Amino acid sequence: MQLTEATQIGKREDLADLISFADVRQTPFTSRIKKVGKATNVLFEWLADNFADVKVTGSVDGKDISEFENAVANRARLKNRLQIFDRTAKVSTLAQDVSDVAGLGSGGEIVEATRKSIVELKRDIEATLLGGADAQEDDGSKANLTCAMDTWISTAGPTLYSVNSNFRTPSTQVNTTATASLTEDTDIQGMLTAIFDSNGFNGDHVLVCGSVLRRRFTDMARTVANTTSTNTKVRSFNYDGASETVTNTCTIYNGDYGSMEVVSSNFIGGATTDTDRGYVCDFDKLALHFQRMPTMERLPDLGGGPRILCRAIAGLRVDNPRAFGKFKP
Repeated sequence: MQLTEATQIGKREDLADLISFADVRQTPFTSRIKKVGKATNVLFEWLADNFADVKVTGSVDGKDISEFENAVANRARLKNRLQIFDRTAKVSTLAQDVSDVAGLGSGGEIVEATRKSIVELKRDIEATLLGGADAQEDDGSKANLTCAMDTWISTAGPTLYSVNSNFRTPSTQVNTTATASLTEDTDIQGMLTAIFDSNGFNGDHVLVCGSVLRRRFTDMARTVANTTSTNTKVRSFNYDGASETVTNTCTIYNGDYGSMEVVSSNFIGGATTDTDRGYVCDFDKLALHFQRMPTMERLPDLGGGPRILCRAIAGLRVDNPRAFGKFKP
């Protein structure tokens, strides 16, 4: 009987020397926010203040001053907590020292595990900061949690460390309209106007948002409302006849009261992505307090193989929540 490929014994495996990842999701919020530290306490605090209301009554000529004002009457403390972010990995002795796995360099499986864990740690931080958790104190069974963006940007504010009503986000800056029903005039311009009316800020905002809200911004930029209150499609394209390329996107929206850069994140909403949500941010009023930047340390090999711990310790600081806005249907 002849030898055929199907009955052949001893064929070597044709395995490409690479490992391919389809998941290339980025962490734009964590990458943009300024990092400060080093934190010296799990509970960290900062001060917020407001100017007094304007006076238009004037003063009587020749009348002695008998009453004085407290210039810091509106000052208040805001608080948040640090949170520990961990990723761990362990590789058995034989898997590390003997197995020859495609796509791995000389460091073997433990180096690959470290590389992945650092990326996953950064994603954990992004999802946590863009989620809705309130601050939580470690009681031996529950971990410390840092208060996240969704809770800061709300009319009620955090629960554990309540915020003075002067510094909570006004209701006009929390948009709950269904994403498909958002309009440029009422909702985008309305948001920028509300922030200006509340804070006087007429500058650069960044909208960190999910994919559905991002698409809606592009749709609004190419439509106008007609007399029947429905949208008539008006498409404007940047077209280079030589390159045969059509550009149809909204990355920066310039309104009457500032600009809004639209940035997508796959991790907005926390553990479950909310593609309709978006936070209107002034990154000058945001900071991430680090006690420990993402790092890897080798743990003792107790006989079962090499072990690693990738850890970061950080907490979110929102300097003044009234400067922010939110789209959350």
